[in-house]
Amino acid sequence: MNTSDESDKELSDPGEDGHALPHWTEEGTGQVPRVSSESSDGLDTWTSLSSGPNWADDPQGGTDPAATSSTQVTPKRVDLTIGGDPSSEDFFSYEQNKTLPEVTDSIISEGKKSRRGSGTPNDLLARIGTAIVLSGVAILCLAISKLLSLVLITLVLLLAASEFFGSLRKVGYQPATLLGILGVVAMPLSVYWRGEGAIGLVLFLSILAGILWYLLGVGGSRPVPNLAVVILGIVYIGVLGSFGVLLLDSPEGRGLLFAAILLGAGYDIGGYFIGRALGRSPLTDISPNKTLEGLLGGAISTVGVSVLISLFDVGPFDGDPFGFSDALIIGIVVAFIAPIGDLAESLIKRDLRIKDMGTSLPGHGGILDRCDALLFVLPTVYFMVRILA
Repeated sequence: MNTSDESDKELSDPGEDGHALPHWTEEGTGQVPRVSSESSDGLDTWTSLSSGPNWADDPQGGTDPAATSSTQVTPKRVDLTIGGDPSSEDFFSYEQNKTLPEVTDSIISEGKKSRRGSGTPNDLLARIGTAIVLSGVAILCLAISKLLSLVLITLVLLLAASEFFGSLRKVGYQPATLLGILGVVAMPLSVYWRGEGAIGLVLFLSILAGILWYLLGVGGSRPVPNLAVVILGIVYIGVLGSFGVLLLDSPEGRGLLFAAILLGAGYDIGGYFIGRALGRSPLTDISPNKTLEGLLGGAISTVGVSVLISLFDVGPFDGDPFGFSDALIIGIVVAFIAPIGDLAESLIKRDLRIKDMGTSLPGHGGILDRCDALLFVLPTVYFMVRILA
C-alpha cells in the first residue's frame, strides 16, 4: 500500500477515543457531528463560546467568572461647565454653583407665605421708600430735558444688563459680557441718534462681533449657548428698553414716556397690594408669588390709571391728539401685556434657578426685577400710539 493509503487509514482509524473521520470514499451518513456527552472538556469549550463577556471589578485579582458575569458597569455622569472642553465633558449639562439659591420647595413655600401677607412691615416700608425715590428721579429727569431722560434710560439698561449677564455667569454660562453690555448701551443711544432703524443696525453689529469673538478664540469653546444668551440679553433689555427712547422722539415725548411709566407702575402696585391682601389662588409654578387675584388686581389698576391719565390731562392724553377712549384702549392692552413681561423674567430666573437678578433695590431685588413689566409696556404704548394716531 502506498503512502496516501496509509494516511487515509490513519484518519479513518477510530483509535482510543472512538471518534474518527469517515473514509473519503464512503458515502455521507447525513448525521450532524456532535460532542460526546462523556467529554466535559468539550462541553465547557462550546458553552464558553455562547456566554457573554465577564466583567471583573478587579482584573488582577483572578475572581470567579461566574460571580463577575452578572456585574453591571454603571457609567459615571460628568458635569459640564459651559465654555469648558467639550471633548472631555458632558455636552448637555453644566456645573452649577452650589451656593446659589435653588428654586425648590422651600422657595415655593416662601411664595405661598408671601401670598398670605406674611411680609414684615420693614420690607413693605423699604419697598415703598424705594419706589418713591425711583419715581422722584424719573419725574425730575423727564421735567428737565429729553437728553437727561436719555441718560437715565441708558443707565437703567446698563445696570439691568450687568445683573443679567452676572446671573448667567454665576450658573455656569460664559457669555461675552463686555459685548453684551456694549450692545445694550449702544441700543438707546443709536435709537436717539438715528431713530427706529438703528435697532436693526445694532443687532447686526452685535451678532457680527459675537461671531468674531468666538472665531478669534476670545470667548473660548461652546459658542452656541454663550452667544445665544448674549443676543437674548441685547434684545430683551436693549431693544425693549429702547422703545422708551422712541417714545421721547415726538412733540409730547416726555408725556408719553411718563404715561407709560405710570401704567407699568399701576400694574405693579395694584398686583402687589391686591395679591398680598386677597391672593389665594396660585397663578403658575413659574412664579410662586403670583396669584390670580393679584393678576386681576393689577389689570384693574392699570385700566384705572389709564382713565386717570385721561381725566387729569397727564401727558398727551388730554384730547389732543388722544382722548378718553384712546387712553382706555391703551390701558386695556397694557393690562394684558404687562403680566407677560412680569412672567417672562420669572421664567428666566426659574430656568437659571435664582430668586432675584440683583440686590441693588431694597424690597425689590434688582433693577431688572423692578423693570420687567415696564420692558414690555414701553413697546406696547409706542405701537398703540402709532396705531391710534
